[in-house]
Amino acid sequence: MLRPLKKQAPRNEQADEAAYLAHLAVQRNASAFFEKYERSELQELLTTSFCSWLASKDDLRHPLDLPSGLLSQMKNFNVSTAILLAPAEPEVDLDCREIHQIIRELSVGIYCLNQIPSISLDANYDQSTSCSLPPAYFDSRIGQMLIAVDYMLKALWHGAYMPKEKRVRFSELWRSSMDIDGDGVPQTERTACAEFCQAGLFDISKEPDFQGIYGENLNEDPTYDPNSVEEKMFFMQFVDYILLKLTFATTEVQQYENVFKFDAAYSLSNAIRMTEDRLDTYSYQRLQQRLVLQQKLVKKHLEKKADIRKQIAYLKIMTFLIPFIISLKRKNKVPNLNRLLQPYSDDKVKTERELPPILLGPDFKCQHFMYAQNQYFHLHGGIEFDISTPSVEDISDDIKLLDPDAPYREHYPIPMMDFDGRSYYVIGIDLEPFYLLFKTHWWGAINEIISTLKPKRLPLTDLQAMEQFKKRFGYKKAIKCKSLSFGMKSAAERGLSAIFLTFCRKMSISSLNMTDESGYALIHHAAIYNRVSILCQVVKSHLTINQRRTLPASQAFGPTALHLAAQCGSLEALHFLLALKADYRLPDERGWMPIHFAAFYDNVACLIILYRKNTELIEVETRSEYHSTPLLLAATSGALDTIQYLFSLKADWLKKDGEGNNIIHLAVLNFHTEVLKYLIELHNPDLPVWKTLVGMLDCESSKRKEMAVRCLEVLCLAKENYWHCILEAGTIPSLIKLLESKNIPLECLTMGVLSNISTHDSIARAFVQAGGISVLIKLLSVEEPELLSRCAVLLYDIAQLDDNQTIIAEQGGIPALIDLLQHNIEDLLVNVINCIRVLCINNSENQLKVKEAMGIEPIVHFLHSESDVLLAVASAAIAELARGNMEMQNAITEAEVIGPLVELLRGRKISVQVKGAMAIEALCERNTYIQMRFLAKSITKFLLKLLKAFHLKVKEQGAVTLWALAGQTLKQQKFMAEQIGYNLIIDMLLSPSDRMQCVGGEAVIALSKDSETHQNQICEGNGIAPLVRLLRSGRIADGTLLSVIKALGTMCIVFLSVLCISTIEN
Repeated sequence: MLRPLKKQAPRNEQADEAAYLAHLAVQRNASAFFEKYERSELQELLTTSFCSWLASKDDLRHPLDLPSGLLSQMKNFNVSTAILLAPAEPEVDLDCREIHQIIRELSVGIYCLNQIPSISLDANYDQSTSCSLPPAYFDSRIGQMLIAVDYMLKALWHGAYMPKEKRVRFSELWRSSMDIDGDGVPQTERTACAEFCQAGLFDISKEPDFQGIYGENLNEDPTYDPNSVEEKMFFMQFVDYILLKLTFATTEVQQYENVFKFDAAYSLSNAIRMTEDRLDTYSYQRLQQRLVLQQKLVKKHLEKKADIRKQIAYLKIMTFLIPFIISLKRKNKVPNLNRLLQPYSDDKVKTERELPPILLGPDFKCQHFMYAQNQYFHLHGGIEFDISTPSVEDISDDIKLLDPDAPYREHYPIPMMDFDGRSYYVIGIDLEPFYLLFKTHWWGAINEIISTLKPKRLPLTDLQAMEQFKKRFGYKKAIKCKSLSFGMKSAAERGLSAIFLTFCRKMSISSLNMTDESGYALIHHAAIYNRVSILCQVVKSHLTINQRRTLPASQAFGPTALHLAAQCGSLEALHFLLALKADYRLPDERGWMPIHFAAFYDNVACLIILYRKNTELIEVETRSEYHSTPLLLAATSGALDTIQYLFSLKADWLKKDGEGNNIIHLAVLNFHTEVLKYLIELHNPDLPVWKTLVGMLDCESSKRKEMAVRCLEVLCLAKENYWHCILEAGTIPSLIKLLESKNIPLECLTMGVLSNISTHDSIARAFVQAGGISVLIKLLSVEEPELLSRCAVLLYDIAQLDDNQTIIAEQGGIPALIDLLQHNIEDLLVNVINCIRVLCINNSENQLKVKEAMGIEPIVHFLHSESDVLLAVASAAIAELARGNMEMQNAITEAEVIGPLVELLRGRKISVQVKGAMAIEALCERNTYIQMRFLAKSITKFLLKLLKAFHLKVKEQGAVTLWALAGQTLKQQKFMAEQIGYNLIIDMLLSPSDRMQCVGGEAVIALSKDSETHQNQICEGNGIAPLVRLLRSGRIADGTLLSVIKALGTMCIVFLSVLCISTIEN
């Protein structure tokens, strides 16, 4: 019996044709994706696609331990849409099309090419800079954003900037313009500075947004000069190994079904890619002191430009999207690219492969670097994303009410909603199932092409490898790279994955384990330089991931790759090594684990990853003799960001090391005043910084005393109220004890602290009460100029209070100070003369003691000095020596003071002329003999110039000095008033200065007395109205009021006499 034929379903030819056309379009798009790559770029792309922990298990051949947070904790959901809530940035308008472009590029990069976005700026042999993006993000919007932000970061760091359009053009022309040879040396005679500036390079501080930024003083340590030649030269020794980089991290993740709320932030950090055998801890901390200041400046101004601020906002969203899309891949979901807005055309997403060098022109303001004139240089640094996140939390009830079916992405501006008092961008992403074997989808087409290209393009030929080496290293080093050991080390450091793969196939597996002359293997070099694709190839060769550095001439074993990654801030390498289960509890030869390296070298991002791996690590001690925790090591190195993070984790801040030092002691002993300020501002009773400093001042150890005083010298000026904290802690008696230590450097430091805070009356009185004056006067006999100068400053402050003038004089302070006038050091002389001046203010006994100690002649002698400062202080001192004391006036005059003072007034320095006029005023006060001697020198005309000056204080001193010369006789006063003239007298009456008003009134009295002519001239010059106005003023001083009344009375006497005679005649 025949079976009936099964009737076939009618074929939908139209649907088949549509599917066929769609498949062709997918293949065409996939082919177009690879066409943008050059041969060497394609080889890198293919190699890195399977040299990643994101690659399939078959490629990696290792079990994975996923990073913490979203990657391992994201809950599955059944709906086909994911809704993301991203915090809205104030004054930043984001574009939905940009977000969709980022999602599209991340999807291709993660699902097919197994690459996470990042950027590293690497130096080439000719000082140009390679933009080392993962090849998946060449010619992408993500790549453009990373380059733009990183270039601005480096421009602020170096102080020079070239706009993108000019930069792209100059990158093509500069080698021919400078005639660069095969070793990177320019052969032209052209001036590099002129060529670069003509091409568009300029000082970034000339931009309106950055004007004056390099004039800001961010250094709070008065003992440290970051711009000294010595510090610059030291810094430049290591400059090629130092980099500044941005690290973006997710700070909060919440999930409710398909709704995700997140927040992200970035940190700016530095890294020094040098191991401890080449950079000791002292040099590291010295470099950090300068680098931290540069970091502060860059971080403060990075977001000033609106376009950079917007791109950073996109990068923050990308920070969450990266682990989110990786998690989707593991959940077999993928963003539906067909539901996204149209992508940008290829010409709009071109990325720079290379940046031209920059240089600093002679008038550029940035002083961070010290290059020779016309010396151009490369950039270095990068941007990374931390793919681990905090633990995923539940979302708030308000957000749970969000409608998942509402259209959140159909228009260009991103919709916003408010939750919990904060605005959020609402981003909707349509999803579809993801199966790797789907050939008809875009990922299937790309994977198919990759499978076809791999055997065709890999491995490289010798010629291709040599071309890449020459492009980056120049001809000479490229020749050396023919040696497999040298070539592999160079490829590992530079991250040349395809070349490394090629060399690996030429070597035995055991050869990959070989170490260089310093004991480092290839895995160590890759970890230091953050080259994940190299690490992956080494690990896939079945070599131990925990290989230690071999210490030369020692049986001990050094750090592993994980230690070195934590030290150098190699975030991606750290993630990779931990994902492949590297031992994070393994100590090096000193007993340090990777978390200790991360804490000491202030790599907070690495510390966070290790902490999330095992929370117990924050209290783990080193196995060395000191038994230090990460917090203690951070205090030792001054790693402030790490300390702040560890405090947020409630790390044990009372812990002490093997020598009994807590974090305060270690910060003091290593001179980390920024750490001390942070601890002070915590106001934690368990961390009494001031009391600890006093304890260190009183201990027996000279090292502890010295470092405590050094820290106090900085802290006393760090904040306005810190002087009061120093006083309350009982520091003054301890400091006075140090002044008796017979240790000149220590005494000098101590005096620096006291002289910085002695301007506060409470400090000065506490010093006197503790018996400090006698100690100071004893110190005036030492031979250290700096100590003597600071002693004089402190005595100056003390002498202005209470009866301290007399106490200082009784204890022999005046002769001791006068003996110091024999020195030739200007700063010392200035402080000593100022101190003598203050001791003589309104104190006739001290004035005479200066005379008895033979102090007049040396002070007068300084009026012949070429220093304007010395001229001014000597004149001021003569004024106080002579004021109100005729005996001293005559004695000073006998010392031939008149000629030098007249010469001072002939000069052009206004400040010196004012002080000279002050001395003349004091000398001439009620002393007719001296007045006549000065008048004989025609000094009036010089003083009249002061009356015409702009500043009120200058006019005032000119007026009172002129009237001191007028003496007490009517004839002399009338003469002086006539010299001054009606106009200037009336100007004095109109002046806001009380002293000038008084002089003006006295001049009117002198002129109008018994002189109808002068009275009429004053009336015609409108001189009565100012007098009447002063008479009506409620704020006029008594002496001025009396002078005004007399002036009006004198003006009226002759006028009334004439009126009476006229009446009698009539």
